[in-house]
Amino acid sequence: MKKICYLFILITLVSCDYILKSPATSDDEFVLDSIVKNQVNDDENKNGCDIKAGYKWSNMTKKCVRVFDEGYRLTSIEKDSLGKGKNAYFFIDEDSLVAEIFLPDSKESIIFKREDENENFKYQNFVFKIKKGYNLYYDNKLLFQPANPVDLKVIGKDEEH
Repeated sequence: MKKICYLFILITLVSCDYILKSPATSDDEFVLDSIVKNQVNDDENKNGCDIKAGYKWSNMTKKCVRVFDEGYRLTSIEKDSLGKGKNAYFFIDEDSLVAEIFLPDSKESIIFKREDENENFKYQNFVFKIKKGYNLYYDNKLLFQPANPVDLKVIGKDEEH
């Protein structure tokens, strides 16, 4: 009796699988091929920078840069639910009159300008102050400040680990 029940269940599953699956037609294959060929390639941006490798286009230097390797880091004042802040990165041009800031989660950088070295960098409602540390303000509210290095103390001897 058990063998008959197992055989019945097996036949039912196989037949249901066959009934629910319809064979692919040539139209289905054409649609799938065209979808694969027309997919958007998110590996590079419009300037050819490899996004997956961490490159972004710099409007100031006109080249692809890895902001976390080449730029200076600023940490957000507000923290997320895990107590971590997001990072922004900046570059200052050689003539010190132009600064470029890459805000977190933004596709484009922002170019800040100033008239002379005694002024702050400005862009619309943003102000980037470089005296007494690098601080980024929006509508006079501090958003980003210099990243503080974290020293982790090693406890114990290396041989124990």
